[in-house]
Amino acid sequence: LPEGDLQSYASNRVYLGYLSPKDYHRVHSPIHGRCIHCKMEGEEHKSASVKFFGGKFNILNENKRLVIVLEELEVNGGREPLRVALVVVGGVGVDTITYDHSMVGKTMEKGQELSAFRAGGSAFALFTSKPLDAVEPLRRTAESGMHVEAIIGETLVN
Repeated sequence: LPEGDLQSYASNRVYLGYLSPKDYHRVHSPIHGRCIHCKMEGEEHKSASVKFFGGKFNILNENKRLVIVLEELEVNGGREPLRVALVVVGGVGVDTITYDHSMVGKTMEKGQELSAFRAGGSAFALFTSKPLDAVEPLRRTAESGMHVEAIIGETLVN
């Protein structure tokens, strides 16, 4: 993640998602905003699996991953705009993450496709600069530390 943003993400919930090989492998913009950062990290890494590393493997640091930061466009009352950082991780069997290499500076509509995986299992992490207002079932489940399964297109945040 961009160094200057780390502090703003540190005090908010992180949402992690895992996409198994049978799941839909496209990542869409969670907000209407402008892309202010887009960088592929770990390009030298091949896809990997925790089982090959004896459980001593950090998926957010040791796999190929795409970092996209979006900033909301419409801000009311002079408050700081919300920033959403997506870390799109190529997991087991993924050697290609596709995306628009020129998305920085462009406006992204909520729901617009940002990236896709060619095959295999993958994951994503969602960081925010402000707390999100999760829908009640997700909030309750997250507070209890339980796993949540979401359906494609399901609203997770009010």
